[in-house]
Order: sequence, then structure tokens, then C-alpha cells
Amino acid sequence: MQRSKQNKRSRNPRNRSKRSGGRRTGAILRLAPPEFIPSPAFGHVFRFTNGSNTGVFNITRGNMLNLMQVAVTAITTMRPIEAIKLNGLRLWSNPPALGAAPTTVSVEWDGVQGPSTLHSDTSMGVRPACVLTRPPRDASERWWSMSGSNEADQLFSLVLPADTVIDVLTSIRLVDNEASTAGEVPAGATPGTLYYDYLDGIASAKLAPVSVSVLP
Repeated sequence: MQRSKQNKRSRNPRNRSKRSGGRRTGAILRLAPPEFIPSPAFGHVFRFTNGSNTGVFNITRGNMLNLMQVAVTAITTMRPIEAIKLNGLRLWSNPPALGAAPTTVSVEWDGVQGPSTLHSDTSMGVRPACVLTRPPRDASERWWSMSGSNEADQLFSLVLPADTVIDVLTSIRLVDNEASTAGEVPAGATPGTLYYDYLDGIASAKLAPVSVSVLP
């Protein structure tokens, strides 16, 4: 009986693969390199703060596409982003000062395709208000935004008290074989510099990026 178990172990392919240095017998030898996608793609978190700017802020697909820009001249930029997808938002607001009224932060998903969905939180004591949310399932806010395609579509709106931190979670595809699209018109940019834009655009310039290179 003991010999039978030993013979069974010797016939086990896993045991043979261990003795052969980890190679699995019967493994398929790849005859050609795997498929390669040259278009640069990555995930990135953009962070913004509103300082003392409070109120309602409406963010569009165009705002998302302009989040990164390369200066061509002092007053012209190009978008390195070909397409961007919104994966989620994270917001934190300061707790109120002692004796002051609580603060509330909110996100409303209000794309053209999908339900309008509101997420909000109110600070309690020393705990800051915090909202962590993703676009509604199957709603247009989850679609890729691409230059020249529905850039005026509103994706979400924010209601922010002072000193709120906003994280925007994204997936990005950089320009590959398509012509770059012109970005916003800065004032006094340095050619060749990569800039981060305001979440609400430089015309409003209230939701400032946390970056060393902010679009002037």
C-alpha cells in the first residue's frame, strides 16, 4: 500500500514539475510576442483645494480634458490627454470652528444619461465632512471623455464649504497618433512646460490644483 502511494506521487505532474526546476510539463510555448498596445495609459489622482471659495461648482467633460496641458507658447497650450475617464471623487472639508454651524459637502452626479444622484455629508464636532463616491452604474459619467466630443456635457456639481480638499480619480489615455487639441488660453506660460489646470478652468480659477506647475 505504501509503495502504491509512492508510485502515485511519482506519476503526479506537479511532483515532476517541482523536480524539473518549476517548469510545468505540457506548458504552451509562446511562438510570438504578445499583443502590444503602444498608446500610453495610466491611472492618476488629481487633487484640488477651493480655499475660501464657496458655493456650487459645475464640472464638464471639457474641464476634465483640460486637467493637464503643455504650453506651446506663452498664450497657447495643447492637451496631452486624448481621453479621460472619471472613476470617482473623494472630498474632505474642515470641521467647523468651535461654536460655529456644521459644514456640508456634497457631490451631485448629473450627467445627461443616467439618474441625478446626490451624495453629501455634514461635519460633526471635530470630524470633517467626507464624501467618497463613484459615478452611478451604467450612467454617462462613467463614459470616456474625448476631445471634441460633447465637451459641454456636465458630469457633476460640487457644493463646497471653505478649505475643502477634492480628489478626482481618473484613467487617462495620452495622445498617440491623433493630432493634439488646443487647450485653454493662459497668460505668460513657459513653452514646453507641463501644467495642471484648475478643476473649474482658468476662466473661473477657484478650484486650484495641488501642483508645482499651475496654469497661469
